[in-house]
Amino acid sequence: MANSECRYRFLVPGDPDQRTGGYGYVREVVAGLRRMGREVSLQGLEGQFPKVDDTARAALDNALASVPDDGTVVVDGLALCGYPEAAEVHGPRLNLVALVHHPLADETGLGDDERAHFLETERRALAAVTRVITTSETTALGLGRFGVPSSKVQVVLPGVHRPGDPESPGSRRQGAGRGEVRLLCVAHLSPRKAQLDLVDALARLDGGGWTCELVGSVDRNPDYASRVRARIAGLGLTGRIRLDGELSGPELTRAFAQADLFVLPSHYEGYGMVIDEALAHGLPVISSDGGALAATANRPGCVTYVAGETEALARLVSERLQDRALLQDQRAAARESANALRSWDQCAREFDRVAGTTGASLPHGSDFAEDWLRLREPADHQARDRQLCAETVNWLEQRSDQALVVADIGAGRGSNWRYLRQSFPAGLNARCQWHLYDQDETLLNTVAVDDVSTTLHPRRLEAGDLDAALPAPLHLVTASALIDLVSQPWLEALASAAAARSSAVLVTLSYAGRFRLFPAHPCDDVLRAMVNQHQHGDKGTGAACGPRASEALADALRSNGYQVQLAPSTWHLDQRCPALQAALMEGWVAAAQAQIERLPGEGDAPADWLEDWLDSRLEQAKQGVLGIEVDHIDLFGAPGL
Repeated sequence: MANSECRYRFLVPGDPDQRTGGYGYVREVVAGLRRMGREVSLQGLEGQFPKVDDTARAALDNALASVPDDGTVVVDGLALCGYPEAAEVHGPRLNLVALVHHPLADETGLGDDERAHFLETERRALAAVTRVITTSETTALGLGRFGVPSSKVQVVLPGVHRPGDPESPGSRRQGAGRGEVRLLCVAHLSPRKAQLDLVDALARLDGGGWTCELVGSVDRNPDYASRVRARIAGLGLTGRIRLDGELSGPELTRAFAQADLFVLPSHYEGYGMVIDEALAHGLPVISSDGGALAATANRPGCVTYVAGETEALARLVSERLQDRALLQDQRAAARESANALRSWDQCAREFDRVAGTTGASLPHGSDFAEDWLRLREPADHQARDRQLCAETVNWLEQRSDQALVVADIGAGRGSNWRYLRQSFPAGLNARCQWHLYDQDETLLNTVAVDDVSTTLHPRRLEAGDLDAALPAPLHLVTASALIDLVSQPWLEALASAAAARSSAVLVTLSYAGRFRLFPAHPCDDVLRAMVNQHQHGDKGTGAACGPRASEALADALRSNGYQVQLAPSTWHLDQRCPALQAALMEGWVAAAQAQIERLPGEGDAPADWLEDWLDSRLEQAKQGVLGIEVDHIDLFGAPGL
C-alpha cells in the first residue's frame, strides 16, 4: 500500500491545530506525506478523550467504520488507547496503526484507579492494532509492560524545521556574553511540564542577571496556570518571569532567537520535540531527565538533572549565569547537535515505510539495523578519540589538492559522515567531496544529503573489487563500527587500495572484545566469552576478525609503509540511555544463544541463565541503576609519502 496512490487517514482527539508536541508531530508528518504525493486526511474527533464520553465513542466508531477494508488508519493513542473497543471491532479489517507519544498511564497526577484503568484500556487497544509507532526509543521500550511484542513496535523520531543560521548577524542576542541572560521555556502550563519547579529554582538564585519567558497555553490547565502566576507573584518575581501564553509562527521564532538558554523542567516526556527546536536555533539546553528526555537531551549542547530536583536545576542555571564562557561553550556544542538534526521530510519518509506495511513483521531487513544505528549514534560520537580526528584534519589540510575526496565505507545512516563534517573546519569541509558506500540502499537513503558534495553508492564492497570500486584520487578512506565484522583478506584489500592511492585511513569504534557491567553479575564473563566467539563468525566476507580487527588492519597498513596510531574509544552508558543499554544486551544474548546452538551437542542445552541474566539486567536499566562500558579502538593511518 505504500505507494503514490495509497491513502492514510489520521485521527486525533479534538482540534488538530492544537499547539502541543504531539499534535505538531502529526501535522508535520501529514504535510510531509502530502509532499511525497500521498493522499492523506487529518480528522479531529469530537468528544472527551482519553476518558471517553458517548460523543467520543461515536466519533471514533463512525470514523473507523467509514474506512474501506484494508485501509490504513493512524489513530493517536490519546484517542484509541482510552477506547479499546473501537480497535477490537475495526482492527481485524483495517491496517490500524496506533501512534503512541507516551502511555496514558504515565501521565502526571493520576490516581491509582485512573492509572489502573488506563493500563488495562491501553493493553487491550494495542493488542488489537496492526502496528504501534512511537516517537522515542524510551516509549517503545516501555510498551513491553502492556504485552506488546517488540516486532510490532516501530520508532519514528520527530524531525525539525531548520531556521536561518542561528549565528547570523543580528539573529542572536548577546546576553550570553554580557548583560542579562534570557531563559526560555516552551510548554503548555501543566503539572507534567512542571513550570512550578522552574519558578522555585529561579527563586533560589542569588542576585539578578536573568529574565525568564514562559511560552505555552494557559488554557489547557487553568488551575495550574493560576498556581504558577500566584507563585511568581508570591516570590516577588513578577518583573523577571513573564507568561506569554501560546505562541506560534514568527512570534515563537522570535522567542527562540532572543533567548540565551532554554530550560525544560518536565517530569515526563514521550520524546521532547522542543529540545530539537531549541538546538535547531543554536540554544544551549538545560533539561530534566523525565521519561524520554534522558535520551533526547543526551547530546552535545544539553545538560540534564534529575526531574523534580529544583536545587539541581537552580545550580545548573546559576553556574551559567556566573560563568558566561561555560554558556558560550555549551552554545557551540548545541550548534554541533543542530547539524545532526533530521528534517520532517526524513521523518515522513520513514513513517510512510512503516505505517504503510501491514502485518506484524518488519517491512525491510534494514529496519532493525536502522533503529540500532540511530540508538548508538550519540554514544559513538561521545566516545570517539578527538586527537585522532585532529590528526586526520591536519593531514588533509596539508594536501595541496583543491578538492579532497573522502570515501566512507559501511556508511549506514551517515553517522560517521555527520561526525566528520561537524568536526572539520569550514574551510576543509568546503574542499571535501564525500562518497558514502553501503550495501543497504534503504538504509543509505535515510542520509540527509543536503548538497552536491555528497554522493551515495548503494553497493556491496567485496575484497576482490575494493580497488576498482573506490574513487581515484582518494585522500581519506574512513569507516566506523565496521571492521570487526569483516575478514582478514577484506582488511588487507582495504589497506592495499588505500596505499595505491596514498590515502589516509581513519577507522573508528571497532569492538575490542571487552565490556563491563556495573553492578557485576556472575554470568557476565561467560556471556562475554560467548559474544566474542560469535564475533569471529562469517558476516558475509569470510571469518570475521572480531576483536582483533584493529590490530589486523594496523599490521596490513604498516606492511604498506603506513604510520599507524591507535586510541581507545570506550562507550560509557548510564541511566541516560536505557534504550541503548537494552538493545545492546538483547544483541549480546542473541549472539550467545546463536553460539550455543551451533556448538556440537549443545543445540538442546538449556539457556535459561541467558533469559534470567537479561531479565535482571533489563530491570536494572529500567530503574536507572545499570552502568555499561564497552571498549572500542580508533585507528588513524598516514602513508609514508
